[in-house]
Amino acid sequence: MIDESIIRERAYALWEKDACPEDADLFYWFLAREQLETALKRSSVEKAACEGRSLFVSKVTATADEIKLRFRKRDTA
Repeated sequence: MIDESIIRERAYALWEKDACPEDADLFYWFLAREQLETALKRSSVEKAACEGRSLFVSKVTATADEIKLRFRKRDTA
């Protein structure tokens, strides 16, 4: 979860950049929160990739193992 003060600062910077439009506080709040959450997710995926792990590959591997298990169950039934 992202601290509200960080969202507030980002929203204010975006609002100022767009010439301070009136009645747009919620728009900039949600825009800032979305941008920060996306950046946080991206950084966690990049960190996993740098550590030699891939979230996608681990999901594919798990799926492949599940398929093998299903075939074994079907063959023994």
